[in-house]
Amino acid sequence: MTQALDICRYRPTDSVNLVIRGGGVSCGRSFGAGETGMLKLLHFGASVLLLAALLLMPATGAPVAEKVTNGQRTAALEFLSAVASGDPQAVAFAIHPDDLEALRLRILTLLRDEAKRGDGTVRSRLFGQGMPLDEIERLTNTGFYATLAYKLYLTGREYAEVEGLAAIADKGDHVQIVVRGRQPRDHGRVRVVNVVTVRPYGKDWKATLPSEIEAQIDDLIEGRHIAVGPTHASHGFAPDSRAAGTAAALPAIVELLKTAQESLDAGRCDEYYGKQMSPNFRRVTGKKALEALLASCQNSMGTRQLLLSTLRIVRGLEPRYENESQRAVYDLSGQGLPFQTFSLEQVDKHWYIAE
Repeated sequence: MTQALDICRYRPTDSVNLVIRGGGVSCGRSFGAGETGMLKLLHFGASVLLLAALLLMPATGAPVAEKVTNGQRTAALEFLSAVASGDPQAVAFAIHPDDLEALRLRILTLLRDEAKRGDGTVRSRLFGQGMPLDEIERLTNTGFYATLAYKLYLTGREYAEVEGLAAIADKGDHVQIVVRGRQPRDHGRVRVVNVVTVRPYGKDWKATLPSEIEAQIDDLIEGRHIAVGPTHASHGFAPDSRAAGTAAALPAIVELLKTAQESLDAGRCDEYYGKQMSPNFRRVTGKKALEALLASCQNSMGTRQLLLSTLRIVRGLEPRYENESQRAVYDLSGQGLPFQTFSLEQVDKHWYIAE
């Protein structure tokens, strides 16, 4: 700015001729009538208007908004609709495959390096304590994102259609698409402006991995608290179970979980299914099905480790009591387990694992 202002040097008594061209600003002293297309300014006015002109001029190389193409608008609508659906799998399919692959490879490298040091902190932060590394390695690109999404927060509205307002070139092949969404008739008349980053995908376009999601993943890796809304309904899971009417585990429950873990640690699967599992469960489960469960526990280290991981996680949580405190339910959302809840029940004044 200083360099630009130095172009015009004048005495307080001079008039200044200011010419604004496409390539810049030029000026000169004048004591007569100004030329056509020039502004004759006094000393004070020259300083103010010259500064304003320089501020209003587009900077060299600044992004220029262009018209949104049909392909770009379609990609933006696909992504916004996927987010509004609350389905992490749908969101994954709306994101450019190269972005998903880059995300998976970057995190897997981090988890493998961590495992070599005998640590699992980041793995637990991203996928929950119950998901082992070998299972994470088997996930596809879309499955990887969908599994990780239960630790993330992304919200959006449903739109009947979107109007493309501007396409602004960004770094590399990325383009920022500004759209105005029209909600379904029964959702109100307010039209909402959104920005979706897209990149070429063959002859079409796909949304990129949102920078907000990248920031949340970085927060999880570093152990920073993510400041989000009161619920995570957009990805179909609930907030911290301890904030949903839970209470401390009763001493009898604490003892049950401790004993069950000791049974599995020692490989006594018959004791686990015969003593710690509920009589109601054993009554409604067929004999052959019980034998299959017992055999799987005895012969499969993976099955036994899954049961042990569940018990270890549950022992660190608080249950929600139901049925007049005869049932205790643990919320296992986001813990990397193949089920969302773990239940105990009281039968004849004794607590058992319900299912």
